[in-house]
Amino acid sequence: MFRSLGLLPASSSRLLRISAPRQCLRRFHYTPSPFASGSLFGEITSTKESKEEQNEVEPASESGIPAEDSKLKEFHREEALKKQLRSDKFISPLKRKFYQLNVEQNGFFKNGQIVHDAESGKTYRVTLTNEEIDILEPTVYIQSYRIKSSMKKATIVNRFVRGYDVKTAINQLHFNPKKMATELEKLLKRALVQAKEVGINEDDAYIQALWTGSDGNWRKRPDIKGRGRTGIIEHPYIHLKAIIKGKQTKQRIAWEKEQKQLLAKPKSLLNNEPLNFKVQSQYRW
Repeated sequence: MFRSLGLLPASSSRLLRISAPRQCLRRFHYTPSPFASGSLFGEITSTKESKEEQNEVEPASESGIPAEDSKLKEFHREEALKKQLRSDKFISPLKRKFYQLNVEQNGFFKNGQIVHDAESGKTYRVTLTNEEIDILEPTVYIQSYRIKSSMKKATIVNRFVRGYDVKTAINQLHFNPKKMATELEKLLKRALVQAKEVGINEDDAYIQALWTGSDGNWRKRPDIKGRGRTGIIEHPYIHLKAIIKGKQTKQRIAWEKEQKQLLAKPKSLLNNEPLNFKVQSQYRW
């Protein structure tokens, strides 16, 4: 009766609406969604599990660089060479060779000494300038990070330990209550690590030079005063720089001082300079 009049209960009409799409879907083949694999981009990218199955992750070295990535390792090597000062740009291989022979013969470099070359069978007199000797000797040049302080405060601490052995300076700075003493202590500890790589013994390392300078880009803010006046307050930032030398430098400086004393002329208490006036044969009263 209800069907002839076109009237059906609400529950039966819902059933008809649901069952009609099911019959239409049977005619088409089902294609899985691209999101079924777990990736938002479907077949363009693969999942993490499939990547691990296809290619294993390359093991990383201690420095964080993949072991088999040669291009990346070459890039890091070039960047490191740009930062450090290379001595081969200023010293020829022949001078470097004779310097090493001089050090092996004397224990440290003696300027102006005769060295025998076993390969060529000849003897040479090695004479280098002070700049060349400084470059060839084992040296650590280190710079601190950006520090919020003034150069006057840093200079007070630098004078306290300049010329000391590195270990002695670290012990003295450890018990110094100043802020710059803590910053300088961190710098010298990093210098000890680099001294091992260069070949300087920790017990023989000493501070040859230590100075401070402005790091630039000081932060400024206005200083509001009375009667419409203003000033500028600057917040200084500085850096610390140090040069660390080893036992070879100490021995060379002591030997040069001794040679200078041996070659020095005897001191005369009388004035040996020529007279600037004409000498007369008799007195004039």
